[in-house]
Amino acid sequence: MKELNRREFLALSGASVALLALAACGSTPSTPAVPAGSKEAELVAAINKVWKEKHDAGAVVHEQLTLNQDAVGAIRCYGRVFEEANETPHTLNDSDNKLIFGELNGLEDKIRNKYGKDSLAGMAGISEPSPNRVVALEDAYSCEDAAVRAFVAKLLDNSNSAKAEFISIYCPVVQGKTYMTAVVFRNNKA
Repeated sequence: MKELNRREFLALSGASVALLALAACGSTPSTPAVPAGSKEAELVAAINKVWKEKHDAGAVVHEQLTLNQDAVGAIRCYGRVFEEANETPHTLNDSDNKLIFGELNGLEDKIRNKYGKDSLAGMAGISEPSPNRVVALEDAYSCEDAAVRAFVAKLLDNSNSAKAEFISIYCPVVQGKTYMTAVVFRNNKA
């Protein structure tokens, strides 16, 4: 399903232009630090093993990704939708759009102001919306080598991803099963 590329998906957040008026609802919550030993910390360690191999092969600029939850809202907004609906796949509805836009409200400006224009790069773990607005969590949580390699390949499915230096991770739980989602980004102001 490649109706939108991943960069467009992040920029548009899977919603139609007519729903942008909902962006004024809610505010972006603060992002707490991720504790050591958490699923997010374990996943970034597994990702960085593969990322280092990519760096050594010249496929990425930075040897490691730094866990930085500044962009987590770009994926958490959908993770929360799946968690509240307690299903995947899920057809987006008006109440989901309000939740998504509440989470995304101000995120793009925050990222642009702090890291520069076009700093968001690849994402993984959430399907692109179908024409019927169906989205799904794609990756069950796993730090096993094959699963992580497939996940990193999705993160790198964007021309800007190879320059990424940061990663935000969110691990939604749906029907008792944990999934992994992530977005990578870079500092274009450096």
